[in-house]
Amino acid sequence: MNRAEEDYIKTIYELTVEKDQTLIKTNDLVERFGFRDQTVNEMVKRLENKGLVSFYPYKGLGLTDKGRKVAIRMIRAHRIWEVFLTEKLGFSWETVHEDAEKLEHATSPEVLERLYAFLGKPGYCQHGNPIPDSTGKMLEAANTSLSSLEEKDVFVLTRVLDSKDLLVYLNDQKIVLGDVLTVLKKDLFNGLMTVRINDHDMFMSLKTAGMLFGVRRQG
Repeated sequence: MNRAEEDYIKTIYELTVEKDQTLIKTNDLVERFGFRDQTVNEMVKRLENKGLVSFYPYKGLGLTDKGRKVAIRMIRAHRIWEVFLTEKLGFSWETVHEDAEKLEHATSPEVLERLYAFLGKPGYCQHGNPIPDSTGKMLEAANTSLSSLEEKDVFVLTRVLDSKDLLVYLNDQKIVLGDVLTVLKKDLFNGLMTVRINDHDMFMSLKTAGMLFGVRRQG
């Protein structure tokens, strides 16, 4: 299996987790990768022929058991390397994705297990995504988005999408995992929220709020 195929498998898995769905649409892959429909459809067909993906007309596509094992192996390696790069080498969370992407494809199972043990067997990466263990089991991923909350709801941020632009924005706003946000106003017409965080109020687009996940708690 080449790197492009592994990237597709991993992305399909990540999208099913993000959307909390068993199946996703090919359009989801088009949007994530920025490729043409034809390019994505050709890759999906190739993966289907290899028994890694099942495609259901008018419904969507999902990973087979074989594909899921590949995805978990890649995600495990990627997130372990992210922890190492940030905790041990001092990289910031918005810069580690590309290096982790390269390292995940070149890491042997033995090296990965030793690295995992060296790091203390972390449960989550720096973006709040759960790290599967060697059997594929992992802690729960937060799937409640800030954008889904209503006015006066209180929200603890525990996971963010691994998007460089988003992470740079969060750095600029001094927003980190564990912060508590209160929804003050939700303006659906203009696609904005007003939230209180770190004792100050700020505007946030619903698009950005849809990339932040966590736990709703009582105010």
